[in-house]
Amino acid sequence: LICDGIGDAVLVQGEQAPGQSLRLAYNILQASGARIFKTDYVACPSCGRTLFNLQTTTQKIREATGHLKGVRIAVMGCIVNGPGEMADADFGYVGGAPNKINLYVGKEPVKFNIPEDEAVERLVDLIKEHGKWVEAPEKVAAV
Repeated sequence: LICDGIGDAVLVQGEQAPGQSLRLAYNILQASGARIFKTDYVACPSCGRTLFNLQTTTQKIREATGHLKGVRIAVMGCIVNGPGEMADADFGYVGGAPNKINLYVGKEPVKFNIPEDEAVERLVDLIKEHGKWVEAPEKVAAV
């Protein structure tokens, strides 16, 4: 119903830790596209064609870009199905060959055969080039 624009509120009730219901409600709104409040990631489930360690790489990308509200980033293991499965992502990180990554803006490939160890940094550069980058807020250390 939310995806169809029916309704204007979400109520999630539970007896778990305080705030958990609120986080769940926000995640439901994010997944439905009704409210975007954090970076959105799309990743393939991984298969025999995956050309890099999908879990490790996705975590590195999340650490570098997790503060970018409203940006959708796809992480796909190969070029066979990856570009078609990117689900309207703003940026894509796709395995192009063993240890080589292709970067996409939308569904358009723009950078090819980037060495895997440089690819996350190059993805950040690409996001900056397209005006979607903001610096992460500084974390205040607890005293």
